[in-house]
Amino acid sequence: MPSYRELRRVVSACLAVLLLTGMVIAGAALAAVWPENSGERIIRVGNLTVDASHADQGYIMARAKAYSKKLKVRISQGDETYTYDLNNKGEYEVFPLQMGSGSYRITLYQNVSSNRYSKESEGSFSVSLSEEYAAFLCPNQYVNYTQDSPAVKMSMELCANLTTDAQKVEAVQDFMTHGFAYDYVRAITGPGAYLGDIDGCFEKRMGLCQDFAAVAACMLRAQGIPTQLVIGYADDNYHAWNNVLIDGEYQRLDVTAVLSGFSKNVVYTAERYY
Repeated sequence: MPSYRELRRVVSACLAVLLLTGMVIAGAALAAVWPENSGERIIRVGNLTVDASHADQGYIMARAKAYSKKLKVRISQGDETYTYDLNNKGEYEVFPLQMGSGSYRITLYQNVSSNRYSKESEGSFSVSLSEEYAAFLCPNQYVNYTQDSPAVKMSMELCANLTTDAQKVEAVQDFMTHGFAYDYVRAITGPGAYLGDIDGCFEKRMGLCQDFAAVAACMLRAQGIPTQLVIGYADDNYHAWNNVLIDGEYQRLDVTAVLSGFSKNVVYTAERYY
């Protein structure tokens, strides 16, 4: 039978291991998510196919059969709804599950005339997220990039020797505010509704608010830092910016405000998150 001293030594060693394990888990960084349609959980909704294999990681992939007409897909939870264009070539697209865990509805619409759309099919699926912030760690239609995107590669280069999320956010912010320019000509001519162009903005080092917000989200998500692309208003101006999770709290990052000289007293009103 072991002595009291031996038992105490064993117990102390076990406690040390548990403490060390807890510290490792607590300090574990989130990882970037790279979407894939693995086909492990397929949901068919009329002519719409939903791959929900990785819904726990904050996204689904959806495609419709090839159509000659324009398509839209609507994703909702309760009274909250997001509507997206869907390609009519039968190709998968990534859609975020930014409304959190729970029951989702997905509806496919097809264009019938001018701006009128009719419901083609509707279904539902359940989601249990692995992380509360999962939807903001991967690319989607509004923050569209791949592992080979130049912005991702630059993110890896800038953050290679940095250890904290705050340092990485500062590096990306400095890189963008000192290396990009606001496109005043395009702002005056009016781009209308558009999706941020990460590759185009990165190549030209010039863009508008949604371009900058998409580039910043891309570069930070590639580092495993949850980053929202937010669309709403800065005072009365339609605008896009980022909310970045640092030390458990979202902090606003607005590259456009620096590049275009926004007033520091702007009132932000968020409408949608991607």
